Amino acid sequence: MLGDSVRRRQPKRRAPRAGSDRPRGERNWRRLLGGLVIALIVPFLIGYLIAVYVLFPPTEVSGAGLPVPDLHGRTTSQAQRDIVAAGLGDMQITELPHPDADEGTIIAQSPLPGQQLRRGADIRIAVSSGPARVMMPDVLGFSAERAESMLVRAGFTVSRSEQESPAPAGRVIRTEPEPGQPQVLPATVTLIVSSGPPAVPDAGVFPDSAASDPPESSDDPRR
Repeated sequence: MLGDSVRRRQPKRRAPRAGSDRPRGERNWRRLLGGLVIALIVPFLIGYLIAVYVLFPPTEVSGAGLPVPDLHGRTTSQAQRDIVAAGLGDMQITELPHPDADEGTIIAQSPLPGQQLRRGADIRIAVSSGPARVMMPDVLGFSAERAESMLVRAGFTVSRSEQESPAPAGRVIRTEPEPGQPQVLPATVTLIVSSGPPAVPDAGVFPDSAASDPPESSDDPRR
């Protein structure tokens, strides 16, 4: 009886917590690893949100978005009717040269067909101004190599032809077409290049005319 009362009066020992037997160094290492992961993930999420919502925001659509019609190949007057019928605004036009598209036809648009815009929003379009046109540059007097390099950079195809001339050999003395004429690219230019002055015949091949005259007759009546 006495022993039972003594045992009841003794304080109960608490059971050890789970994991409390792990070394303190291991627990500190795990905390450090968790903090490092958080330090790497948080800046990444912040940068992602800035890129998505600040630098590259989605196309603005207010209310029920209106689909953009396909304007490729249309004239500006046809495109204007399509835009008005779709409930959109006006066109912002930029002219660009195009080697194949007819002048005045639409070759590009933004936004693309099928994308949505708010009612009354404008559409940017690029209209063909036809093939590119450039003025034939003046390369007379240049060396053939330099003239050809300049013309190729301007979009021309170059061929050469030689001709005797008092100009130094290798210099451009004429072009076809002539300088200053407007050309539609792609175009070909022919450079007429000097091959140097004509060769002078050797004086020994053609004797002096005085030496070839016949001798005077001895029966000249004036003598």
